[in-house]
Amino acid sequence: MPEMTENEMPTKKQHRKKNRETHNAVERHRKKKINAGINRIGELIPCSPALKQSKNMILDQAFKYITELKRQNDELLLNGGNNEQGFY
Repeated sequence: MPEMTENEMPTKKQHRKKNRETHNAVERHRKKKINAGINRIGELIPCSPALKQSKNMILDQAFKYITELKRQNDELLLNGGNNEQGFY
């Protein structure tokens, strides 16, 4: 294997730049997946379609909706399913 001259060797600066670019790409991909997941959750919760929802609003509404579903489920289990109640 031929030896590299000083000019051909990657410098620390180039190496750091490459590492930063790689990290930034990984972080963009991670954020994209998180945003897609939040948007999927937003499609499942009942709300006005006219509202442009922020991520915070989607997560808050999802928490409230899941809490209500759990409460209704617990109530049905306690009552043996005798009371039929609709969701929202």
